[in-house]
Amino acid sequence: MIALVTPRIAVGTEDNEVIAVLRLFGSPAREESEREYCYRVEAPLFELAVYPQDAVVRSVWYDDPAGRETEQGRINKVYAYLTRYGQLTDWELRLDNGWMHYWFNPVAHAKMVYGVHKDVIRFNRYDEGHA
Repeated sequence: MIALVTPRIAVGTEDNEVIAVLRLFGSPAREESEREYCYRVEAPLFELAVYPQDAVVRSVWYDDPAGRETEQGRINKVYAYLTRYGQLTDWELRLDNGWMHYWFNPVAHAKMVYGVHKDVIRFNRYDEGHA
């Protein structure tokens, strides 16, 4: 199993708590696009971005090179992240289009999207029927 060095930031967490966590890894930079803004930090071992909405985290993005060298390493990393955000048995892979794997966990009110080619992970808030 892969040991994750990234911080666990749960969707639904208040953004002021998250900014304090991000500061442990560097100065978070605020980035904005037309649709959203995020707080991003580039640490020596990973990159991380947090997307708040109404002062609550709605998405967390990880660029974590752990396990990236092999296919089995990437699979182990995906499972490590899934278990970090709920019981593995609560997660369901609902879509694999060759580029993205879409995992859903209605118990934890989270979904995970894994970008196969860039090996990045994004967790989003999720409520069954209100994706």
